[in-house]
Amino acid sequence: MERIAIISDIHGNLEALKAVLEDMRERRVNKIYCLGDIIAKGTHSKECLDLIVKNCEVVLKGNCEKILVGNIAMKSDLDEARRAWNRNKLSDEYLKYLVSLPYCHEFYLSGRLVRLFHATPKNIEGIGGNEDDIESLYSLFLSSENTLSQEKADIVV
Repeated sequence: MERIAIISDIHGNLEALKAVLEDMRERRVNKIYCLGDIIAKGTHSKECLDLIVKNCEVVLKGNCEKILVGNIAMKSDLDEARRAWNRNKLSDEYLKYLVSLPYCHEFYLSGRLVRLFHATPKNIEGIGGNEDDIESLYSLFLSSENTLSQEKADIVV
């Protein structure tokens, strides 16, 4: 039986990522999917990227990757300084890699369409949670210009 794991929001926390990957090895996980936000807040963005690239079957773009490699106006000089610091920690190759990351990944599992994305099908910076109304939660299963298919998903992560 294939065992999959889904990780996200690592934010440069190398020690936590190492612990999670070790736990996955012990559990004999076959495929790891990463939903983004590998970088940005912690001090080990490059090291975390090294491990993610080595261990993950699929890596998606999170809002932190979008902000780091995009031409997005920052809210403050401090935010711009953080972005510059993070960019300086990564090689040009890794910056190009982050630009190339997809928004969404889809696959079938036991005949069900599974759709993975960082936040919502429409907005990489959006938030969906258990306090949302039923219409907002239902919309997570619908397609958008960012999804690979126009089918309604059976499972979303």
